[in-house]
Amino acid sequence: MYLDGFPELAYSRLVRKRARGVPIRDGGRAVAIAWMADGTIDTADTMVRFDVTAGEKAPRRLADAFQQTNAQAIRFFGGDDVVRGALKGLELNIEVTGAAFVFRHAPPLPVKVTLREGSMRDSLVLGEMAREQAAAFDDPKILIAEIGHEAVGVAITDAIDKNWSELRVAVHQPHRGNGYGAAIAASAADRLVASEGRLVCAGIHTIDEPSRLSLERGGFRLVDYYFTAYRQLH
Repeated sequence: MYLDGFPELAYSRLVRKRARGVPIRDGGRAVAIAWMADGTIDTADTMVRFDVTAGEKAPRRLADAFQQTNAQAIRFFGGDDVVRGALKGLELNIEVTGAAFVFRHAPPLPVKVTLREGSMRDSLVLGEMAREQAAAFDDPKILIAEIGHEAVGVAITDAIDKNWSELRVAVHQPHRGNGYGAAIAASAADRLVASEGRLVCAGIHTIDEPSRLSLERGGFRLVDYYFTAYRQLH
């Protein structure tokens, strides 16, 4: 299912922001633009965005883009109609490489989570993990997740457009495997909806079954996938 108006997740936005545009030409005329990754997240031979000039046939121009840039792959969101249409007729191997979720409601969970501002001690224990998880956000808000009077993880949110906030949750290594991720996600999302009335989304950027299950148990539902289409080896 694709949700109209769903925002571009921060991680994908960062990848595309760093990309360089390469005009795709036919007889000296620009017929499309292939945006190539800078190599810091996706490899430099990966297209992370593809724009085609009005009136051009997208599959033909995507094939031209692969040839002219020597790209080996293209990364795209399932709701990207341009790329999905352009892939028709091209012999590419397509893999799921991420997923996007929307918060629906907080389910009843046995774990009680307290979300609070961080302290210096929290920074020493959880600071590196929080910085890593917040790296793609422009203006992250970080709250410490406390369970049983012990700081066990972080909930990080960022307003990624006028309607949507994105949530990322991380549990400190010694506390993983206890269902805390789902409880933190549910508590943080429910709090954001109640206090600000915003829509909440979340994403995973690799095929990570524990993260998917944690989000679903926390009241999130799958919206669509991120895909990578690879050129076949001959």
